Amino acid sequence: MNKNPDWWDPYSCQPYKMRDEDKPRNGLGNIIEYSKVAAANLLGLPAISYQYLKLKKVPSKAPASEFVGLSIAPDVEYQNAMQEMVAEIGVKQLLMRIPSWDVVAIDGYVRFLELFSEQEFVINILQSRESVNDVATWKQAVATIIKSTQHITKTFWIGNAINRTKWGCAHTGDYFKLQEAVEELRSEYTGLKLLGSSVIDFEPLVSWRTLWNFRKFHLEANAALLYVNRRHSPYGTQYGIFDLENKLRLAKAMTKLSNRCDDSLWITETNWPLLNTKPYTPNSGNPTRTVDEETQAKYLKWYYQIAWQTGWVDRVYWWQLINPGYGLVDHRQGRLRKMPSFYAMKEIIEGELPQAIVGA
Repeated sequence: MNKNPDWWDPYSCQPYKMRDEDKPRNGLGNIIEYSKVAAANLLGLPAISYQYLKLKKVPSKAPASEFVGLSIAPDVEYQNAMQEMVAEIGVKQLLMRIPSWDVVAIDGYVRFLELFSEQEFVINILQSRESVNDVATWKQAVATIIKSTQHITKTFWIGNAINRTKWGCAHTGDYFKLQEAVEELRSEYTGLKLLGSSVIDFEPLVSWRTLWNFRKFHLEANAALLYVNRRHSPYGTQYGIFDLENKLRLAKAMTKLSNRCDDSLWITETNWPLLNTKPYTPNSGNPTRTVDEETQAKYLKWYYQIAWQTGWVDRVYWWQLINPGYGLVDHRQGRLRKMPSFYAMKEIIEGELPQAIVGA
């Protein structure tokens, strides 16, 4: 809403990539936290393995309108069009980011949220390095966001991509400080539903550390930013066995065993970056990591179908509605062009979700 900080890339909607020499990797805090990650995984491995093998697929009974989510971002120029497109797709579950560093503009975010009175919202509160360095200010910013939006939602996803240094956390210990500060707000705001873990991509060692520990916080759901575009298709594997289904199996096994989280798994971000869309594409643009528009639409359907048919996931949010690099709508050249994925999501909500998957 206000001017972005100089470390923020407005095209891909994330912090700029950090240089390796600027990443604080070798400090004592990092070494201690990495040791705790290793210890937690060694202790948890037998139980995780057993739970992983024990899980059975049972297709979700949730209607598509509850299962399919979409992220949107405030934009005065397109807000009327966004209302119309959200209604056209039929999506009822929306997610919106509010940066903690932009809390002075909270009234603008609230006005935008209030435009979508027929939808339910999750608000993702973004952190920065300043949040970690000044937890009191972070807590106050989060309190302001919750107070200002509690008439709209009680569901707040805390942090984003906490395993990426450019987002502010040097290690999981930094994330814990932020989550514990927010936990203290429960006494002031009743009925809060807090989502966390907030690990991006498939990094199970870090995920387990955020889900099984003895820190002072509780999560109503595990928020996982489970991107699989680097494997190209949802059927592509990592480490030989982990396709999307098996990644979800492991995430669900960890969620069920967590001592910090209820047994609820949400995919709060996923997408496939598009070819030839720099600077909007949030990766190298290499064809091994990006797809054409028709392929993106196909993979979107496969992702939702696979997640729905496992029964292990409560909701999946696509990031996001308008962005030519990975969204559903291209806003370049002064007009809004609905891409194939726009119609793919619409078809899912209209009733295609329960259909069986036909091969990869």
